Amino acid sequence: MKKVKLNKKQQKAIELILSGVNVFLTGDAGTGKTTVVQQSVKALEKDEKNVLIAATTGVAADNIGMGAVTVHKAFGLGIEFEKYKDAPGFRSSYLQEADVVIIDEIGMCRFDLFSAIVKNIIAENNKRLEPGYSCNGKKKNAVQLIVVGDFFQLPPVIKKEDREILVEMYGTEYEPGEICERGYAFFSRAWKEMEFHCVKLEEVCRQKDAEFLGILNDIKYGRNLQNVIAYLESNQSSDLMEEAPYLVGTNAKADKINQAHMRALDEKTEKKFWAIIEGDVTYEDIKNISFAKQSLVVNVGAKVMLTANDANGEYVNGTMGTIIDISKERGDATCIQVLTDKGKKVDVYRYEREIERQDIEESKEKGENGETVTVKKIVRKIVGSFKQFPIKIAWAMSIHKSQGQTFGQVNIDPRCWDSGQFYVAVSRAESVAGIHFMAPIMKQYIRTLSDEVIKILRESLYSII
Repeated sequence: MKKVKLNKKQQKAIELILSGVNVFLTGDAGTGKTTVVQQSVKALEKDEKNVLIAATTGVAADNIGMGAVTVHKAFGLGIEFEKYKDAPGFRSSYLQEADVVIIDEIGMCRFDLFSAIVKNIIAENNKRLEPGYSCNGKKKNAVQLIVVGDFFQLPPVIKKEDREILVEMYGTEYEPGEICERGYAFFSRAWKEMEFHCVKLEEVCRQKDAEFLGILNDIKYGRNLQNVIAYLESNQSSDLMEEAPYLVGTNAKADKINQAHMRALDEKTEKKFWAIIEGDVTYEDIKNISFAKQSLVVNVGAKVMLTANDANGEYVNGTMGTIIDISKERGDATCIQVLTDKGKKVDVYRYEREIERQDIEESKEKGENGETVTVKKIVRKIVGSFKQFPIKIAWAMSIHKSQGQTFGQVNIDPRCWDSGQFYVAVSRAESVAGIHFMAPIMKQYIRTLSDEVIKILRESLYSII
């Protein structure tokens, strides 16, 4: 087995992780954060530590490997975000066995989810302090938490329909301004409670071109943008690369490109599948489902992304591949067989999602002093179900979906609208020569964090080793 060569900062990070303290591992895109995680896990397991590896997205979990799962699965949280605040700490079966928890892509972990994770860890640690406690006949120390990521990459996703509830639930407890717009984990009280030791990796491993690396850092921090634009436009590939993936700012743009590629396939093998919908389900309900559309058109030879986590662990949300067969198995159930980009054949069946509706409901109750007070509660109910293949056509993908991946060649639409979006897109490439920009680059497309957030990062987070 080839020995992994580590630079000094990577070695220092591993030493800190092995010391037992809580660690925030950060660094620019391509600095080898995943390598540090993988080598740390090997060292921890050599010391007979149980390591729970999780990530905020299925793509990130797949990229780490080593049996990583999503944070929702690791902590038994589900996806009902509004339950996070008031739920008691839950000791998941994973967590009860863990000595160390590692969470990747922490930048995309929303503050409410992070708070729930920490609540669970604290509940587990309190249990371990109880007299007579043992796990499999052994005493366990407090859970060590390692979080990994870069807050200058893509921010947490806050859907429009979530914002009112998040402000209602958390707005008075967290820092003003950016918190309810971005929801970064480091704004939460839970982050401060963990007392992270921070390590920043600086030597980039993915790209070897020193000039390109300098440009990436300028993009990240919003510096020298005229020089950045001139460099990228003069050094990019002048022609569209037909076989390379397309990274675009929105799902709508990705759909348009994907439809053009679909039309080039043999129409005789094309299949259309309608979702199976039951109960009181409206268009608004379907519109908000992210894993599939009501009408799905697929074909043999189509490039696809799987958009759910398989119950048997065969694939995760974000797995890329190509459809190689569409047939009927399990009686009359249709199976779509996909050859993943890693060379594994997986069978994909319809995935069921329960449809729930939520709202804020007010009621009047008697307070401790007998006065009448207004109590606000989140109410939810299941109104139906939606079944569809968790598949999206993926010659083109949104920049958000590309985070954590690397491409030798890539076509990029530079018309970005979110902080860190342009940086993530460009840093997916191994070199500037492997990029073709699908439109002229404008200054306004290169967005970074607000001055307020950068100030907080510098003052509180980046007391870095």
